[in-house]
Amino acid sequence: MSEEPTNDRKHDFRQNTSRVANNSENRVDEGDKMKAGIKAMTKKIKDPDKDLQAEYIKEKFKEDTKDY
Repeated sequence: MSEEPTNDRKHDFRQNTSRVANNSENRVDEGDKMKAGIKAMTKKIKDPDKDLQAEYIKEKFKEDTKDY
């Protein structure tokens, strides 16, 4: 006889799957933020008069929209 998963086990599985998916999305987002920050800092080093915050926002936008 095979054991049927109980509702508790199904619920736990769904919760764990959801957590893994959320963590993966967060890691991707953090990586994009780091890329944008590094690119902004590189531009700031090349041209010290540039606004670091404005460059970061511009690079973050590029990272967010590159998949579309």
